[in-house]
Amino acid sequence: MATRSPAGIALAASMSVCLAAGAAAPVPTITIVEGQSTIISGTRGFVPAKGVPLRQCDIVRVGPQALVQAEFDDGGQIVVGHDSRMLFELPGSDEPAVSPMFLMSGWAKVAVPRRERMPPYRIVTPLFDLSMDAGAVVLHAEADGVAFFVETGDAVAQVPGGGARAGTTVTAGHTYVHKAGQPAGTVAKGIDKGFLSAMPRSMRDSLPSLLARLKARDVSPQPAPGYDPKEAEQWFRTVAQLRPCIADNTIRSGQEALERQGFDVGAVDGILGPRTRAALQAFQQKHGLTATGRFDPETLDALNVAGRR
Repeated sequence: MATRSPAGIALAASMSVCLAAGAAAPVPTITIVEGQSTIISGTRGFVPAKGVPLRQCDIVRVGPQALVQAEFDDGGQIVVGHDSRMLFELPGSDEPAVSPMFLMSGWAKVAVPRRERMPPYRIVTPLFDLSMDAGAVVLHAEADGVAFFVETGDAVAQVPGGGARAGTTVTAGHTYVHKAGQPAGTVAKGIDKGFLSAMPRSMRDSLPSLLARLKARDVSPQPAPGYDPKEAEQWFRTVAQLRPCIADNTIRSGQEALERQGFDVGAVDGILGPRTRAALQAFQQKHGLTATGRFDPETLDALNVAGRR
């Protein structure tokens, strides 16, 4: 699949920007699992389960004849279809967005309710970024291009180029198709027959919302048997947009572990800044470790950081 140069990429915002917009940032939680799939979190693989929250840079890899639904606190829903890969909460720029996601390949359906004082949902693809304030779209990404159909509402496809962003608004009942190697996509009325016939049946209707009954659960996913970390490492290194997920993965995982134990690290951003260093030294002192202020092997063992979870 084609990749874009870093110069023109405008990735969606981090969680802290959403908070700055005046509302709590919605968090994705898995609510439906059918078939065999994997959560790829750092260097480890896990089996998806209902009630598991998805963290920054988690990849949901959905197997054949399978699907995974994630729901957000604001009522949004994401269904990832069979033979698909989607990354949640892509580290990014200063553009506000809800848990910006990257559809690496396959199918995804995004349903966004009408909300107030909340940034749009943003789906990054190898060829364009899609943003939507409210409505429902179905996307399909493959090697020769990316397409989406708007069921309800409006969606905007933004293609980076030369530092400027040209946006194409696609209204309900229309399809946007962007072929690999082309500078922009095209809009057509209706839905392509080939797109419709290939679309997973689960995306032709809305799946039930189960978040309310699952949100209070404290669910830890089980390790995925036979997972090979080299698979995800190759994705991260060959797709420019995903590289921030591995560059500071150890620091980010350590920050999350410290935060879970009540230490104030500031933003969980993968940066070893003053607040994270102070929190780290406090943790090391509490556990009888040398207060290096670094995520050395002994400290990582004490934090139980072997991956992102």
